[in-house]
Formats: sequence, C-alpha cells, structure tokens
Amino acid sequence: MSMEITNNYGNYATGYADSARKTSNSNSVEEYEKLCKKFPQISFNTNGGVVPCNSNKVVVNLSYDCLKKMANDPEFAKEIEWNLSGEVAANSQVYSFAKRDGVELGGRTVTYDANGNRQSSCGGMRTANSSNKSSDVLSTQNQQKAAKSRRDKKREQEEYLEKMREKRKRDEEYLEELREKRKDRDEYISEMSENSTIM
Repeated sequence: MSMEITNNYGNYATGYADSARKTSNSNSVEEYEKLCKKFPQISFNTNGGVVPCNSNKVVVNLSYDCLKKMANDPEFAKEIEWNLSGEVAANSQVYSFAKRDGVELGGRTVTYDANGNRQSSCGGMRTANSSNKSSDVLSTQNQQKAAKSRRDKKREQEEYLEKMREKRKRDEEYLEELREKRKDRDEYISEMSENSTIM
C-alpha cells in the first residue's frame, strides 16, 4: 500500500513540475514576443551561445534565465527594457567611432546574463592607412580652420575698406561744401570791395 501512495505522489509531483515548466515557458515566450514587438530593430538570441552584431544589425544575446526572470518580475523587466532602449544607438555609435578612428570592427557582442548584467565587447583591427586617416582628418580640419580664418580676415578687411571709402566720400563732400562756401565768401568779399570803391 505504501508503494501505491508513493507512486501517486510521484505522478502528482511530476505533473506539477511539468505544468509549472509549461507556465514558465509560456510566460517566457510571451516576454520574448513582447520584446520583439517593442524593439523591432533588435534581434534577440535566447538559444544560448553568442551571436555578434554588425553595423547594420543589432543582436542582443539574452540569457533564457534573464527572460524567465523578466516574465516573473515586472520591475526587473522594466530595468532590462530601459537598458535595451539604448542598444541601437550604442551600436551605431561604436561603429561610427571605430570608422572615424580607422578601425574595422570584426563584430560586437552584447550579452545579458541571468541577473540582467550587461556585457558588451567588440574586436577589430586598424586598417593599413588608419594612422594616415587620423592625421588626414586632423589635417583636413586644420585646413578648414585656416580657410575659415582667411575668409574671416578677408571679410574684416573688406568691411574696413568699405568704412574707409565711406569716410573718404564724407570728407570729400565736406571739402566740396567748404569750397562752395569759400567761393561764396570770395564772391561776397569781391562784391563788397567793389561796392566800397564805388562809394
């Protein structure tokens, strides 16, 4: 009789564990689908292993245990989702900085472990002319600054010359007025002297 009780208990325990596993799996699947809908620009790998990103594709390697924890803990899920919201921008920034510095990235991996800890790594190599590219960029920037400085200086000189032309024009107009006044005065004096001799 004790054998029968044990056997029934064993069936009950196995059935409970199976139903709990199915519930956990369905919650995890729902959480996975929710993440895929919320972040369509990210591919999620929950199968284990590591899948690298590239400049056009963002892949997040999400631990299955992390996914289960997200399904059961809404606060934890919010924290992970907040972190995921920056992944696309971070990926873009990493690749653009690498390109700017003359580094060709072989790949970048982003991993979230069971506790939600994020790890990101990437590997790459400098191209043959990468040091020249950096110095070329600096040289181009310096040339642009120098050209801008020359343009600014030329504009200032032109403004100064225009002010001087205006001043010269005003001075010439003033001198012309003085000449007119002098002429008028000389005529007046000459008339006065003629009038005084007549009298």
